[in-house]
Amino acid sequence: MNSVLKAAGYILAHTPDMVIHNGTTQTTERVVNPDSKYLKVLKDHIRTYDEVIKYPPNQAYIGNITPQQLKEYDMPWYDKEIPNASKYGKFGEIMPQEEFIGLMQICDVFDLVKLEKNFASLTKKLLSENKLISSDLIEKIKDGEELQEIKKFIEEEHAEPLYNKGEIVGCVKNAHDVDQNLSAHVLFENIVSKASCSFSIINMLDKYNINKDDIDYVIDCCEEACGDMNQRGGGNFAKAAAEIAGLNNATGSDVRGFCAGPAHAIVHASALVKSGTFKNVIVCAGGSTAKLGMNGKDHVKKGMPILEDMVAGFAILISENDKVSPEIRNDMVGRHTVGTGSSPQAVITSLVSDPLEKAGLKITDIEKYSAEMQNPDITKPAGAGDVPMANYKMIGALAVKKGDLERKELMSFIENHGMVGWAPTQGHIPSGVPYLGFARQDIMNGKIKNAMIIGKGSLFLGRMTNLFDGISFVIEENSAKKFNEVEADENILDIKIPKIAITTLGSEHGEQNVLEGALRAMKSNISVTTIGSETATGLKHVETSCEKEAHELMENLLDSKKVDGAVTMHYPFPIGVSTVGRVVTPSKGKEMFIATTTGTSSAGRVEGMVKNAIYGIITAKACGIKNPTVGIANVDGARQVEIALKALKENGYDINFASSDRADGGVVMRGNDLMTASADVMVTDSLTGNLLIKLFSAYNSGGKYESVGYGYGPGIGKDFNKLIMIISRASGAPVIEGAIRFAAELVNNGIHNISKEEFEKVEKAGFKEVLQGLKKSRIESAVATEEKVEAPEKEVVTEQISGIDVMDLEDAVEVLWKNKIYAESGMGCTGPIVLVSSANLEKSKELLIEAKYISE
Repeated sequence: MNSVLKAAGYILAHTPDMVIHNGTTQTTERVVNPDSKYLKVLKDHIRTYDEVIKYPPNQAYIGNITPQQLKEYDMPWYDKEIPNASKYGKFGEIMPQEEFIGLMQICDVFDLVKLEKNFASLTKKLLSENKLISSDLIEKIKDGEELQEIKKFIEEEHAEPLYNKGEIVGCVKNAHDVDQNLSAHVLFENIVSKASCSFSIINMLDKYNINKDDIDYVIDCCEEACGDMNQRGGGNFAKAAAEIAGLNNATGSDVRGFCAGPAHAIVHASALVKSGTFKNVIVCAGGSTAKLGMNGKDHVKKGMPILEDMVAGFAILISENDKVSPEIRNDMVGRHTVGTGSSPQAVITSLVSDPLEKAGLKITDIEKYSAEMQNPDITKPAGAGDVPMANYKMIGALAVKKGDLERKELMSFIENHGMVGWAPTQGHIPSGVPYLGFARQDIMNGKIKNAMIIGKGSLFLGRMTNLFDGISFVIEENSAKKFNEVEADENILDIKIPKIAITTLGSEHGEQNVLEGALRAMKSNISVTTIGSETATGLKHVETSCEKEAHELMENLLDSKKVDGAVTMHYPFPIGVSTVGRVVTPSKGKEMFIATTTGTSSAGRVEGMVKNAIYGIITAKACGIKNPTVGIANVDGARQVEIALKALKENGYDINFASSDRADGGVVMRGNDLMTASADVMVTDSLTGNLLIKLFSAYNSGGKYESVGYGYGPGIGKDFNKLIMIISRASGAPVIEGAIRFAAELVNNGIHNISKEEFEKVEKAGFKEVLQGLKKSRIESAVATEEKVEAPEKEVVTEQISGIDVMDLEDAVEVLWKNKIYAESGMGCTGPIVLVSSANLEKSKELLIEAKYISE
């Protein structure tokens, strides 16, 4: 199967002082014409951090506005502002210079970045407030140096200064006395690239709740090169950035191709994943200080601010096919070969029409093209024109030449298949990839079906060849079959397709997260109806923006039999109904049912747990387990539950008791048994069950994103005939998919019939009488504890009686005291114990069995 575009994240760092002191246009001007007017007025054209946040193209880059929304702003954009703009976006964020310089020191592992002590303290404080920067990274910021010492490094050792607000706040030192490849200038550029790349990875992992341990491989595709005099570009940015991002299970390497590098890297990554070599590959790149203020002279000449004041970065995740995310077509790759030539027609033919024709497609069959998404606000004043528009005209002209398009349709083709540009002019950054975040979103929302990403590069810049370069690829809607789009076929094929509704409002991860889970589940031959404000292609939908109304609509669908079951994030079950969760245990990957996880089976703890056991058996049987094993979690009331369940078994209700994996066995389960699923059904109270389900669902994601399992399960109770499944607001798409599939399985296996049959069986075994006995025992115990019982004369106690609930421990001791047996309470290796002498051991057991504190 094709690999998929799983995630795309984008960051910007505002670096105004680096424009002045590190951009190549400015540093060259200082050498060639140190007294130039441009250098004198440069500082007056530098934007503030607040201005860059409000700048429309920057908001598009981090995902807060779409390309279409950006187009609605009249050009030029530099004098326009987006009101209430945020530094945080759907795809990333904009980092201020003070934080970015601190991030540079975090990324320096050779003590080359020196910060002035007051500035070090400031940046450490600022970064500690950035939720993406972990505490272990913060600790890498050193206490700092005296300013005099930093100036000494600059003046005597040729260190590269670090500026903030025009003042020296640190420096980057040389790493070698002779090797120019390890000079402060080169290292400065490389550390900036590494820092922006590392932050891009960290941002992307957080935005999409990706487990960093799942990443196998990283490919860096920036335009810098690291090495020394013996291998000038042989280094590895990818692995260096992966180290900072904490990708401990990943290896990686670099791919270079000037502006085409990102497209080359993504083709490599998708092939690696499709081949099965790796499951999750990140393609990433940091930004370039050399290109800061590259067109600054033209901007200043026209009275504009310096717009190239941002270091950019991106990270793209290519993963195994999840049957939801857009696929990357490895069989539809355009290539500029050695023999292609460099004319515009030859280039566009090789990159666009050739791969499409091989796949039987026309140029007009691709809904969106993304080539060089340069911001025209930057390029037009510099005389380079509107680069994206030029690309779309060339593609459209080729379509006309091929007969795919009428000449009069050229402008409408550009309008419909093209976009305005919004990316910073840093070579590889604008080259197709800025659209991937929007493309994934648009394809999954059904707005478009496909897109072509085009990377073009100028190999002649390296003076090794006069050749041009380029590569393209197509991403498209996932090809997994959508079963519920053909309701008529259900009757024709006589296939029962479960119909499950899901409310999408209220998720901590947004409605798109719920929709992703629903789309995944739909591939399992399930018809899914969403109830909320958003939906996606292939899903049925009921519109509402109110959570309360969503529940009313859900109940109407259930009552009218338009759906067979429903999944929601909370529901006020009546007393007597609680949910049975289903988890995948980490030790052996075995499934286990937790009875129960939310709701109230009974006001009495022990009675509730006895009912929970029956609810768990019902659910397990409805999932195809004919004779599920039952264990009782070692929580308060466990021993009384054991006694009650064994009484039911003696009365004829067939309960298949599990045995603990621990050496002493028994039906009461230890913590180890939870990990290994020693029982198919694990009985507990709903509060403990709720905690367990959260732990099992989110143990590998840090807690805020539930990524494993099936959710909190169906509400079960006598005469409760609605199939309502519960998930958490923290449930991620995988759990949501699991919950819908869980519901469909219960529908297919007839859970309501199984529930009715099971309640009939247990009631024949004296269910009511056993529950009443529990209440009676509790009342008698409460009366007994009111009586003052004196301890008999003390004697040596060496024998242990285990199996007593901790809440009943002292009461059990008093039962023995009342019968003139000296006893003490204690805690053994397996839990609470009563200690008696060897002479009194057997008699004590008899008394405790009679009082129902332990079972025979």
